[in-house]
This record gives sequence, C-alpha cells and structure tokens, in this order.
Amino acid sequence: MLKLLVMIISAVLVTACGMPNTKVGDGRDWVQVSCNGFSDWTKCKEKASKLCPNGYDFADQKESLISQNRSMMIACKK
Repeated sequence: MLKLLVMIISAVLVTACGMPNTKVGDGRDWVQVSCNGFSDWTKCKEKASKLCPNGYDFADQKESLISQNRSMMIACKK
C-alpha cells in the first residue's frame, strides 16, 4: 500500500512540474507558465515576458486560491 501511495505522489509531482507544449496553427508552441504564492498575476506575466521578449499571446488562465497556484498558456510572438 505504501509503495502505491509513493508511486501516485511521484506521478503527481512529475506531472505538476512539467511544462506541456502544444503547437498552434502558425507553428508556435504554447507553453504553460506557472507561479505560486500569495502574489498576483504579475509574477506569471514577468516569467512570460522573460520567455518571450517580443511579447506573447495567452489562451487560458487558471487560478487556485486554495493552493495559491496560477498558470497561463502562452505562445511567443515572432
């Protein structure tokens, strides 16, 4: 039972830390940017700006006030 619990927790942690990429019609990759803590969306937007110096488009934003986690899907502008 303990072995199963460790496997499940490991799978959740690996999945949560990954950054899934998805191609869009124009060939750009969509990347999930996540930020944690009690800050606002500024931290996520700063991460996105560092990843995309020419700007970015975003498709989705998710926020969990319970876990203090925010994420957004972005695609860098060319």
